[in-house]
Amino acid sequence: MNEARAQVDVSVVIPARNEAAMILAQLGAVLDQEWDGSWEVIVVDNGSTDGTAEVIESLMASYTRLHLVTADEQASLNYARNAGIAASSGRSFLLCDADDLVEPGWLAAMGEELANHEMVTGPLELDLLNPPWLAGSRGRADETIAPSFQGLFATVHGNNLGMRREAFDRIGGFDKDPRIIGADDIDLSMRAWLDGIEVHFVPKAVVHYRYRTDLRVLFEQGRRYGRSRPLIVRRLLDLGKQRPSRIAGWRSWVWLIVHLLDLRDEQGRTVWVWVAGNRLGQLEGSIRYRALFV
Repeated sequence: MNEARAQVDVSVVIPARNEAAMILAQLGAVLDQEWDGSWEVIVVDNGSTDGTAEVIESLMASYTRLHLVTADEQASLNYARNAGIAASSGRSFLLCDADDLVEPGWLAAMGEELANHEMVTGPLELDLLNPPWLAGSRGRADETIAPSFQGLFATVHGNNLGMRREAFDRIGGFDKDPRIIGADDIDLSMRAWLDGIEVHFVPKAVVHYRYRTDLRVLFEQGRRYGRSRPLIVRRLLDLGKQRPSRIAGWRSWVWLIVHLLDLRDEQGRTVWVWVAGNRLGQLEGSIRYRALFV
């Protein structure tokens, strides 16, 4: 997308790779948002082969605020995020994922808070898009305050993030290193913290989050998430900053042993595989980055 456009208050950026089956629901939820400020929606097609781009193009004539960016040189979430933000015309941007669902009022809540804060995030709601057993499978964080990385600094949700463009550019955007995927929002938050940017939590800016259920995909996702977290610890150590406890996740190792019998049924296997993937990944990352964090 190279056409010149007038600057707007907020750009909503949605990275998408092979999301033709899911993105229409999220787009409908985003495009139905109401807010007094000026805004646009940018979908970033990250090399889709399932017709995602064609789905977006079919809607663009009806929604003039909707734009399509092609970013296919790398199959990478953070590459797509950076490309969409770079192509945006907003003074600030919001990020959400193609397979989730934003709540009515999300845009207004985030947009209004960005007038006073450089970086904002909101709660992730689990019950609308997931069955009850899956919604509670990873525990439930306190969604009335911003999350944190082991209590050291506040973090944002990468699928429910708002930031002023100037602040984002100042700290260098999302890290495109593939090793950081899974902790990329933690890494961005860490660099914001080091720059003196505070994360402001917006309780009314709700995103309904969809969990994955395929066991192989779930295990690899958990493993990737786990493997990336010791890299955050390594970076903290290299900066001479306080690090979290080396055995912060010991309860999860005990949980895996106690719940071995849960492997007998589908629901139990799904939860067990997610936790096991995380633990294995953190062990691998601890060795790889010479930063014990298990």
